[in-house]
Amino acid sequence: MPEDRERHSGMRSVQNLEAIINEGLRVALLEETPDQSLGVLLEHLGKALNGERTYIFEQNRSGGDDNTYEWVADGVEPEREDLQNLPPEVCASWYRNFSVGGHIVIKNVEDIREADPLQYENLKRQGIHSLVVVPLYDGKRIIGFYGVDNPPVKSLEYASNMLQTAAYFIVSSLKRRNLFRELQKRSYLEGRQSLEDILEGARIGIWTIELEEGCRPRMYADRTMRELLGVPDGIGPEACYRHWFERVEPDYVKMVRETVQEIVKSGRAEVIYPWNHPELGKIYVRCGGVTDKTFPKPGACLIGYHQDITETMLTRKKQEQSIMELLERVRQANSVKSEFLSHMSHDLRTPINGILGMLAILENSGDDPERQRDCRKKIRVSAEHLLSLVNDVLQVSRLDSGRLSAVEKPFDLHAVLEDCVTVLSPLAEERAVRLELEASGLRHGRVIGNPLHLKQILMSVIDNALKYNRPHGSVFVRAEETAFHEGTANVRFVVEDTGIGIGKEFQEHIFEPFTQEHQDARTDYNGAGLGMSIVKKLVDQAGGTVTVDSQPGRGSVVQILLPVRVDETWTGRPADEEESERGVVAGMRVLLVEDNQINCEIVEYILREAGAEVATANDGKAAVEAFEASAPGTFDCVLMDLMMPVMSGYEAARVIRGLERPDAGTVPIIALSANAFEEDIALAKDAGMNEHLAKPVDIRRMLQVMNRLRGRQGLEARDEPAT
Repeated sequence: MPEDRERHSGMRSVQNLEAIINEGLRVALLEETPDQSLGVLLEHLGKALNGERTYIFEQNRSGGDDNTYEWVADGVEPEREDLQNLPPEVCASWYRNFSVGGHIVIKNVEDIREADPLQYENLKRQGIHSLVVVPLYDGKRIIGFYGVDNPPVKSLEYASNMLQTAAYFIVSSLKRRNLFRELQKRSYLEGRQSLEDILEGARIGIWTIELEEGCRPRMYADRTMRELLGVPDGIGPEACYRHWFERVEPDYVKMVRETVQEIVKSGRAEVIYPWNHPELGKIYVRCGGVTDKTFPKPGACLIGYHQDITETMLTRKKQEQSIMELLERVRQANSVKSEFLSHMSHDLRTPINGILGMLAILENSGDDPERQRDCRKKIRVSAEHLLSLVNDVLQVSRLDSGRLSAVEKPFDLHAVLEDCVTVLSPLAEERAVRLELEASGLRHGRVIGNPLHLKQILMSVIDNALKYNRPHGSVFVRAEETAFHEGTANVRFVVEDTGIGIGKEFQEHIFEPFTQEHQDARTDYNGAGLGMSIVKKLVDQAGGTVTVDSQPGRGSVVQILLPVRVDETWTGRPADEEESERGVVAGMRVLLVEDNQINCEIVEYILREAGAEVATANDGKAAVEAFEASAPGTFDCVLMDLMMPVMSGYEAARVIRGLERPDAGTVPIIALSANAFEEDIALAKDAGMNEHLAKPVDIRRMLQVMNRLRGRQGLEARDEPAT
């Protein structure tokens, strides 16, 4: 299954990372000294990450940074000798980031030119263009950092995970290096006592295990080791060994035994395992050792260290859990996406199939005008349904982006309600559902707001009430004003139906996008599952609330409460004078600017059928040239597409408005565009256009606007002073 493959892919990614790290640690641990181990590990990481240089910097006593270890790829100049005692201010910004648990990822060194000029000059001199650096912690104290230069940019996050995973081994190796150096300076007895003092603060215990032939194993623990084991100072070596070994987590006993055997066989090994502390409970221990080749008795003697790394392991487990949770969220998101695409594939293909099928019937019904009319009607219904699906998807995407609409204008609440009922009445008749409106409870009918959003809210709810109803059922739409205070009215819209109802379990998900209760009945209840999601987002943006009360088999009641600003300046004029206008464009001379040949042909046909004269241009530059070449007053109107090659409609409108001729500022320019959001309308107005009409073109609306703007142009021309 796809979900299983995605989960396994994510798990393999984590496992591959661990495998690479584990191989590097295994090879490093085979080296004789910590210095050699660190060199081998840096080389392994550098090659695994395809970097040019890996390195370790340690803070010195003066507060500067020393480059103490370095590996470079073939052909890359070493920098270690030139990077000693870097002034604290060079890496100051990095340490501030480290202090809050962060790390450094630079994709392009030019990004820090202004923000961190000292570090920029330091990196630029070395030819570094990208890097990943992670801090090195000794407990909670930062002791330095290590990283990789110039890995591939696409693998920076992978490099970050790998470096952070190996950081603990780096710190552990540095500590072991310090121990070895200390031992080299002192005699064995002096060094042992001094070593205990040093390690006590680091909570690292030192032990010696004697595996003498014919005797029980014995463990000798220093002071810190006894504290870590939770045993008294006077415990005997055999009892100390039993105390340690018997508290190893049972599932890890075999691994610990194999590690002991590996130390005896190869001279060194290291293991991490859970251990049951007598007071703290389960802890995680890092334990490593080497053979004491001076042991004079038959058998073997091991010397090693024991460190409680519970905090580190828990942090690592949390990181791994976070990775798995992220993978699960990605899987779920992909599952939702796949389900949505499956639904949309069905829902988009349904009307497209209807259109293609009706066209085939239309082509073969030349002598049957009634059949042709029926086919054309069904083609229009399918096309309108297809457009509504596309609009829903675009609307929910826009709402999810958080772009709030700033378009507000006066409108009539009664008119909006009546428009919704009028538009949906054919659907009600088709489904034999009674649709009634009651709005007598509105005291303030004239308000200021976004009528388009209100229509979307109401039509989505009413459309659902009709779509999920029963034959001869009912839908009642009510609107009433519940309160009025300081110019704002609270209006409650109620849509009540006698439909199939909604189950209680699905009501919790009704406002989630791409969800439908009846997934198995999409032929009867088609749609993208976006309607109520859009309703919820629009209502929330308006500062209102929406609730649903429903019972399966008995119907649903949707209540929407919205605050609306009352238009207190209204003098009683008609809400929309355009409704009384007739779209008479006969005799008009129109410049049609459209780069799509089919769209151009459609609009040109409509205009010529209406009696207009039409000249065409296929991009904004051609439109400007055609307008400049014409005599003033030649064109009564310009219909302008927005997205075109060579020159956009926005730019063409600005150029036309800026021409030095009498009609440049008065000729009506109307945008015809598929970009139909409020911000697109605002951009068109800002470019000097008079109106914005969305595609597909509403023919009646287009002719009305052209007729109205022609009348306004005549008035403006008469008002101009004589020259």
